[in-house]
Amino acid sequence: MSLTNHNSNIKDPGIAAIEGASFTGPREPLFGDTPAPTTTTVKVGENVDLPIYSVVSYDGSTIALATLSGGTSNAYGILTAPVKTGAGESTTVDVYRSGHFDMVALNWDASFATDDDKKTAFEDGKSTTIFISKKKWNDSLHV
Repeated sequence: MSLTNHNSNIKDPGIAAIEGASFTGPREPLFGDTPAPTTTTVKVGENVDLPIYSVVSYDGSTIALATLSGGTSNAYGILTAPVKTGAGESTTVDVYRSGHFDMVALNWDASFATDDDKKTAFEDGKSTTIFISKKKWNDSLHV
């Protein structure tokens, strides 16, 4: 949060004169509670650096940003928290395995180039109860 006082001619010390405030952070990704959002814990190997709400793949030993190749996605889940490991480090993190998500709030690999790519990311994957949608109104009004 940042508060800005744009009034440089304050004549009454001790009197608040805040004219604006901005609140930033990640956008809420869930569209309600149907299907119920569920999570599972996965391993994270070394040298992984991914922001919250990243669409990830999982090979049994580590996660990576999911990709789309030849019309096939390896999407497994969606990160519930940011994760960062260095050389020789590992950890675990929870990923969403079901739920209904706003595609604009998620972090995608560039290979998911279109809205249709994103909407179908989980259809033939390991998490078939993850649904991806986009709001109908102009999203540029909401960050």
